[in-house]
Amino acid sequence: MSRNPQAGDAFERLYAATAPAIRAYIARHCSDRGSIDDLFQRTYLKFLRSSMGRRPDDPAAKAYLYRIASNAITDHGRMLQRRRRFEAPMPRSVRQPERRSPVESRALRRALGSLSLREQQLLWLLYGEGFSHKEAARIMEVRPGSVRVLAFRARKKLAQRMDEMERGAKEVSG
Repeated sequence: MSRNPQAGDAFERLYAATAPAIRAYIARHCSDRGSIDDLFQRTYLKFLRSSMGRRPDDPAAKAYLYRIASNAITDHGRMLQRRRRFEAPMPRSVRQPERRSPVESRALRRALGSLSLREQQLLWLLYGEGFSHKEAARIMEVRPGSVRVLAFRARKKLAQRMDEMERGAKEVSG
């Protein structure tokens, strides 16, 4: 796909006019130099791939670049939060035993498997991926208030299934 040389000149002018400000904007929200460079490059690459990239002299182009940069910063922050959540040790009051017995792991998998697919997906989004209720609502296409209710019910159902399995195991062994 060939580009219009005039559009190329227009992009160069836009880049010259906006690059220092876009980089500074990203740097205010991100302290890691490598991440700043990555987010900066991603911003302009996404701009060039968009329909707006074919008309960089459009008055809305600058605002569009900031929107792309803002979204990139937000996505980067979420990724860092998820990484910290999975890397950080759990508080002692919540921490599970270091090793689960094969029986406990199988029981948990069976209990999770007994939930509806929707309940499994919701629990995974909230606790496996670390999405907020609002984000999970968007993904699952339900109201944010519904996510709270659905999550409460799914956790309660999971706990009941685990209790039932534990009682069944005691009856068999006892």
